[in-house]
Amino acid sequence: MRCASLVPSALRAALPLILLLWLAGAAAAQDRWALVLGVSRYDSPQIAPLQNTLNDARTIAAALNDMGFKVYYLENAARAEVEGAMDRIAREQAGAEVGVFYFAGHAVQLEGQNLVLPSDIRPVSGEALRGSAVSVNDLVARMSAIGTQSLVVILDACRNSPLPGESASGTGLALVDAPANTIIAYATAPGAVAFDGAGANSPYTAALASALQGAEQDFRDVLRLVRARVRLATGGAQTPWYIDNTRAPVMIRPKRDIAPEVLVEMVSGREISLSTTAWLTIAESADPRDFEQYVELFPEDQLADIAKRQISEIEEGEAPAFPLMEIEVEGPVREISGGLMAQVTACDILATGTGDSWALVEPVPHDLVNTRAALRACIEAVKAEPGNGRLTNHLARVLRLAGRYEEALHYYEMAAGQGNPTAYMGISAFYRQGIGVAVDHARAFEAARKAALLGSPDAQLTTGIFFREGWGVQQSYPEAMRWIALAVQNADRNAFVAYGDFYRKGLGVEVDDALAVDYYHKAAVLGSSDAENLIGMAYMRGKGAPRDTDTGIAWLVRSSDAGNPYAAFQLGRAFQDGWGVEKNLRTALAYFRLSAQRNYLGAHVLIGDILRDGLPGAAPDLPEAYANYIIAREAALLRDTRDAKDELADAQERIAGMLLAMTPEQKAAGERIAADWIGQYGLLDFNLVNE
Repeated sequence: MRCASLVPSALRAALPLILLLWLAGAAAAQDRWALVLGVSRYDSPQIAPLQNTLNDARTIAAALNDMGFKVYYLENAARAEVEGAMDRIAREQAGAEVGVFYFAGHAVQLEGQNLVLPSDIRPVSGEALRGSAVSVNDLVARMSAIGTQSLVVILDACRNSPLPGESASGTGLALVDAPANTIIAYATAPGAVAFDGAGANSPYTAALASALQGAEQDFRDVLRLVRARVRLATGGAQTPWYIDNTRAPVMIRPKRDIAPEVLVEMVSGREISLSTTAWLTIAESADPRDFEQYVELFPEDQLADIAKRQISEIEEGEAPAFPLMEIEVEGPVREISGGLMAQVTACDILATGTGDSWALVEPVPHDLVNTRAALRACIEAVKAEPGNGRLTNHLARVLRLAGRYEEALHYYEMAAGQGNPTAYMGISAFYRQGIGVAVDHARAFEAARKAALLGSPDAQLTTGIFFREGWGVQQSYPEAMRWIALAVQNADRNAFVAYGDFYRKGLGVEVDDALAVDYYHKAAVLGSSDAENLIGMAYMRGKGAPRDTDTGIAWLVRSSDAGNPYAAFQLGRAFQDGWGVEKNLRTALAYFRLSAQRNYLGAHVLIGDILRDGLPGAAPDLPEAYANYIIAREAALLRDTRDAKDELADAQERIAGMLLAMTPEQKAAGERIAADWIGQYGLLDFNLVNE
């Protein structure tokens, strides 16, 4: 178990003086406001209730409160209440630096206007709808009229229209121009539909709440990060969007009147412990309830008195007017003695990861973890059950996602010591990928092997891959097959695919395409879209299955419909070459773009090829083609697999050719396009995520 000491202990002796200086200099005037509205329940029985909207609104209210915003919070409000809140803002916040309107609930578009639906909406006709809903255009105009310097509108509301008949038009929300000094952010692309989410938050809000944590940043950078995270986590099924018409950065920062840098220094000389982790989690909080919880959990800690002073200091102003999130466990009554649901905590619901062999609930994708809420829930859970390796592992995972790597590794090691195999996999990922530590393949292998010996199928597969690739251990195909065979015995669908690959590629065994396809079929029965893609390609090539392009295309479509990026890529190749289908470059380009949208960045090479040569009836687009080659190159540089090396060579070869064919202006334009794309979407290939 690792402990860390951060700064000289002399600082601790100076804490009373630091505290006095901080208290004397506190309380700067607020220059930021936020109107947060969540509606889950509607008076009209025609409109279905929504599961997560109140938690979404409460989450964003808490995050913006921590960032120094004066939060005006409404829940299940009627239109008159919304109008009243806007009137109050107009009276109290004239000339503010930044204003935010956040809405979670049902919204529709009507004749090109976006309307958010208050709880008392009566959807009997288009005219009635217009008169009883809240127009986003009107709200923006009113807030701009009071002199708000920068306005951000966030609509986590792009869901299917809940209204009957012709009351509303289209699916999702409409793309509208943002007035000057305004950003309008959508949970998904205009006209598309966003997910309400199966967990405690919608995908968009979970990503937004986490992105808002931290140091001073431009709101536009926050929205770019959210777009990348949601797109990655949903496999391209949901891509957030925003329209930016600001002329200067829209800077937001943690609330400065509570001097968070001083609060952080107060634990700088201490070893990592649950109390220091809790303190660092709430140091920038502007919510007295966080410090009340600290006192409740750690009454004997030397910082408890400081927490009490924080409570008094914050409450001298206006206490937060929004409730906390509610985490409910669905299923049987919790009080049943020995029942499974009696073991489930809020930490489990918010922080369980994919591939967690000790999971009690459905996992939350790593980019969609609400780190703000999850940290608080997991600290409380670990305090209540300090020897519970499942909960300690959850805490480590969330700390990793929050970028607090030293603490994360500490808790992974603690959970591993408590027998949790998933924690060993977390340690393995740290040393395999060099997360806050130097890359050490030998240590990564040993951690994965320990997890495998504890019976984790995911770890057994991973250990086999270490032997297959020779990462930190002597390369051995036979040994790799032994470990992967263990995962096959445990019905791991990815292991079936990996085992079949040995026979398809002839890795340490004679090539046997039929046996490979047999393993792929077993994986497909277990729901592997990768296996469906490989079966499709077996039929297309006539290897391991009769050559039958119709059957092959059917398997590829089935895999692509399940969200598989490689199947979309292969369908693009089929339409590009006329392989089993009529040649159609436009359809090929659409499939390649779908593959890239699903995070297979190698598809950018073939997107570039089509744009370089030009679609039928269209001129070549050299800057766009060049940009796609750059994206493919940069993505390949992040990976060290054999396929990545081939993709890198392909991209570099094409880039070299483009440099001979382009003008300097075209080259510069392509570089700008690539930089913008990478800035908005990121380059993390989803296959690299190791939780």
